[in-house]
Amino acid sequence: GDARAEGVSVPRACGATARVARGGMCAARGVPEAIDGVARAASALDAPTRDACAAALTTVGAFVWVKAFDALAKRGVFSSALSRKLVHITSGTFYAATWPLFSASVDARWFAAFIPLAQGARLFGIGSGLIDNANAVKAVSREGGREELLKGPLYYTVVLAACAGAYWRTSPVGLVALTMMCGGDGFADIIGRRFGSGNPLPWNAQKSFAGSIGFIIGGFVAASGLLAYFDAFGFIDVVGATYVSTAVIACACALVESLPLTDFVDDNFSVALTAIALGTLLYV
Repeated sequence: GDARAEGVSVPRACGATARVARGGMCAARGVPEAIDGVARAASALDAPTRDACAAALTTVGAFVWVKAFDALAKRGVFSSALSRKLVHITSGTFYAATWPLFSASVDARWFAAFIPLAQGARLFGIGSGLIDNANAVKAVSREGGREELLKGPLYYTVVLAACAGAYWRTSPVGLVALTMMCGGDGFADIIGRRFGSGNPLPWNAQKSFAGSIGFIIGGFVAASGLLAYFDAFGFIDVVGATYVSTAVIACACALVESLPLTDFVDDNFSVALTAIALGTLLYV
């Protein structure tokens, strides 16, 4: 559970000391007012009710988020391929950003983990043919085959659930693993497709230097932003060394992502596992 469950005074990133109420909330500068306000209102609820409401709100928010990208793609704002990759980048980050809504109960993480697990079960049902949903296949798959949902998209939900269940919001390890998979891998694809022509990697012609640089920048920025966000809430303590370690992890994950291993292990797994292994060593 969170150390702030009983109203402990915690030094804030903004230099002040805030009284942290039940559920681990604070009013530190830089904390999004909408999240903080909802969380404060929810603090009056008992833990199970609060967590159920937070899970429901997160699920609805995620649905609206994805549908917004679909609508923009249909209007020609960007291609469906770019839409899928933007969803890949932002969905996991959005999901983690809602974790402060949950209570300080030791069971809160399982309410949060249930959200991607439920989506994973849905993807499995569609990909295996148990559920008929042509629109979902079209929106999620690259080539239009339902079997694709049983690979990258399903693995994505597994990693999200594992990061929530194993590390939750009091460890930078899960947050960084999640954002390397989302931001790093996502930006590698976008930048690689845009600027990767003519600069293939010597060890993998399917990848480019541009894509790897995109991974490092995207992964580092996304991870640093989420770390600062949770530091502002008081769940973790972030110092200069934290960002140095994050940069090292971003470079290592970019290297792993660039290796010709996709026939053996999906990038969602290899990148996340690399971040977890290094994060466990570096975030001490």
